[in-house]
Amino acid sequence: MKYRIFTYSGDALPIAYKLQQEGCEVVVGMVHDKATVHSSKEGEIRLENAEAKRRRLALFDGLVEKRPADLLIKEMRGYEHPEEYFVFFDRNHLFQFSDQIAEMPFHGNFPTEADYLFERNRDQAKQLVREHYPRLHVPDVKPFNDVLEALEFLKSTEQLWVLKGQDDSVKTFVPDVDDPKLAARQIIETLKENKAAYDCSGFILEELINPAIEITPEKIYYDGVPLAVVVEFENKPFGSGNISIQTGCSQNLLFPIGMSDKINAIAFPPVVDTMAKQHKGLFYWDASLLIDKRTGKIYFGEFCSNRPGYNSLLTELAQCSSVHHYFSSVVRKQNPFKVGTVATSVLLLNPATDEETGRTPEGTRIDYKPDIEKNLWLWDVRREGNRLVTVGDDWNLGVVTGAGDSIDEAVNSMYKSVDGFSFAGAYYRPKSDFLSLDYPTSILNRVNYGLEKKLYQLPFNVRVADIKK
Repeated sequence: MKYRIFTYSGDALPIAYKLQQEGCEVVVGMVHDKATVHSSKEGEIRLENAEAKRRRLALFDGLVEKRPADLLIKEMRGYEHPEEYFVFFDRNHLFQFSDQIAEMPFHGNFPTEADYLFERNRDQAKQLVREHYPRLHVPDVKPFNDVLEALEFLKSTEQLWVLKGQDDSVKTFVPDVDDPKLAARQIIETLKENKAAYDCSGFILEELINPAIEITPEKIYYDGVPLAVVVEFENKPFGSGNISIQTGCSQNLLFPIGMSDKINAIAFPPVVDTMAKQHKGLFYWDASLLIDKRTGKIYFGEFCSNRPGYNSLLTELAQCSSVHHYFSSVVRKQNPFKVGTVATSVLLLNPATDEETGRTPEGTRIDYKPDIEKNLWLWDVRREGNRLVTVGDDWNLGVVTGAGDSIDEAVNSMYKSVDGFSFAGAYYRPKSDFLSLDYPTSILNRVNYGLEKKLYQLPFNVRVADIKK
């Protein structure tokens, strides 16, 4: 099977590189124009400046074959044997490209504009929860289009809130204090510092469930046929103990579970099967569940509508013998995972800033031992001569994964690979933090909570030291 992979942000580039290393034919369609990952039903688009675009399009230069996405789509429409290809769109905002080939007999995933807008429209998602998720509660939400209006509201609030932008480029901010007044001041400062971005995209204040036990189950389908369910536990904050600013995913643990486990009835009511049957090919649905430990109430966090998450997809792939095995298995409508395995990941960050540009430095050497290649998924990288260097597109250097038949085996494998990675100034959350039981939202404490509530069964071997029952 040959692969055609499309991306704007670069999320799927490490997957393309792995497939190429496995001997597969791979061509990447890079989206050049930001307007093509935007719906006409939305408001104004935030333009990409020339320097940001230059860096983004330089990702994986010299490592994978890349072409402009619109030209690659045009070429693909003339393929004589489209059934020999798997097409992967790494985000649902690529629907304008997906729509052009969805009716052809390509294998792959084919996000639609409705998928994209569903994830963007938080009110629509919450309405789906109210109508079809009887076990879930919906947090209170205050929508805003103007920062000054929100500042007035925050001056008098007695509630804890999370700040969420309506645009992927505006990051979520979670206060790191429990006092409503202090938390409000943190949000006020964030809004003031990024006023133009929040005013442009719009934003919401969402009730903060604190402390929340976050568990994210994901169901995977192909042509409407359910294939697998995995449960993921993410540490999103930058710092050990889940403190400081949010990253996409600093650490995670993920494992497949049985279709009959209790959490499936909560996260995947019949409406999800109905939606999956309306989609061709590979369909993802994940539901972030926020559990209030004090009351036991389960709140809706967010949906990822027909797109994988990152790092979670890389962690899923780490459980398979190869990336090709994963995609070829789903095409055959087979579960790509073996129940009884577990995988983990840790994010490698480059927190340095170039004093002249204010951006992530470019041209810094990346090095690693050859024996960690299978577990290393670089992101901010290009080839320069005979060496690898940073692009400076983002502070995410890459991800290191581990897999095994127990938490202990997966984590040890992962951090052994981290030891084989070389980059001056790299930051990552340590092994002691991954295995910690010292704070309520740690990964192992959340795994343990789900076990106590019988939400799922652990399908793999664990040691007593891994989880205290």
